[in-house]
Parts: sequence; structure tokens; C-alpha cells
Amino acid sequence: MSERLDAWLSHRGFGTRSEVRLLVRAGRVRVAGAVCRDQGHHVAGAVAVDGVEVVDGPSAATLLLHKPLGHACSHDPREAPLVEELVGAPWAALPLESAGRLDRDTSGLLVLTTDGQLIHSLTNPRRHVSKRYRVAYRGRLSAHAIERCARGLRLEGDDAATLPAVLEIHGEDTDGLGRCTLHLREGRYHQVRRMIAELGGEVVRLHRDRIGALVLPGELAPGGLREAEPDEVAALFREVGDVEFPG
Repeated sequence: MSERLDAWLSHRGFGTRSEVRLLVRAGRVRVAGAVCRDQGHHVAGAVAVDGVEVVDGPSAATLLLHKPLGHACSHDPREAPLVEELVGAPWAALPLESAGRLDRDTSGLLVLTTDGQLIHSLTNPRRHVSKRYRVAYRGRLSAHAIERCARGLRLEGDDAATLPAVLEIHGEDTDGLGRCTLHLREGRYHQVRRMIAELGGEVVRLHRDRIGALVLPGELAPGGLREAEPDEVAALFREVGDVEFPG
């Protein structure tokens, strides 16, 4: 089934539906060689905007990105460099959004998608989708850090304690930094950094390498991305047997 003209243009980077409708009503869009002022027209034939033919491409995608350090999950050019700048052909014109964010100083697995339902499912706190974070920290964690994470931590500024989490402490590395792994089932603002701070440490490096049962693909170097396979999307919601959340 063909797509409405406003949706077709929006999916190819010409703005929101409202912005695209203004283009159409202004007579700046041609379909199959004729000016089309009907935003509900179903596309059949070549589409041109301001006399330039729009090269067709995918209208939807779900991508796996190895987010590098330094890039922001934002569309605000004042926060550049942005994650969206890492997306090239054939997906660059798609209205991709990140399904859950990683801050500028965090690297790792990030899902970019045009699928609003997928974003909702991955970020809905009721789904309790698990994420695994590898942490390098400065300082010494509380003697009861593992137990405190399992019970839930009270973080400054939050009314409710965190959900029970799993903390694995790996000891100190040769660079003098402590190493730990934190498994979470929620995504509060800067949650890992705030939890480690509450436990007595300071995060120096932070990397997310798994969502659900999906591990960051080893072939993706920082900045690399590719389309997700259907079984990989399903794995985002599948739990794994190597970690058991309390309660």
C-alpha cells in the first residue's frame, strides 16, 4: 500500500507532518510531474520538492549503534557533536530517535529507531528491561554496596528508591581504578553515576554493553552502526540467565 504524501516526505527528512503540509500547500511539491497540494495524496511516481527529485530510500529502520564518547543524544545543534551525525546513507533522512539515552560521557549500545512503539516498550519503566553497564570508578565503595543495591538506593532528589539492582565488584585494576558491573532495570537521569556516588565512588568511565539479552555486536567499532535483525530486536526484551535480580 502506498504512503500518504505528508508521511512520505516527513520520513525522508523534510520536517514534521505540519511542516511538510506547508510545503505541499505552497505548491512546492510535484508528484509524477504535476504539482500536488493534497497532503493526503498517496504517493505513486517520482516526488520532487522545489524542482529537485527526492531519492527514495527506506521509510523506517531500527539501528544498533556503538555510541562513542563525546556525542549527545539530542537534535539540538548547540549540543554538537550529535549521535544523528553518525547516521549515513541510506538512513540519514529518517526521523530516528534513540530508545533511551546515553549521556555524552557514556559509550556503548544504543538503539536508534523510527518505531515509536519500540521506543515506548524499551523505555517504559513497567517493562523492567535490563541493561548492563561496565564501570571504572575512583574511590572505595561501601562495604555493603552489593546489599544496598539489592535493596534499592535512595538518591538525592528522587522520591522513591531505585529498583533492586545487581552489583558485581571486580576489584582494582593496574591503573588504580576500581572496576564493577551494574545491572539495572530502570533508566533514571544519570542513574549509574549517581548510584556509584551514593556508594562512595566517582565514575571515571562508563560503558553499556547489553540491553536485555542483546550484547553490543563485536564488529561495531565506536561510531559504527548497522540495521538490527528481527531476532536482535526480540533479544532486547529477553532476560538472560547469568544475573538474577532480587525480589
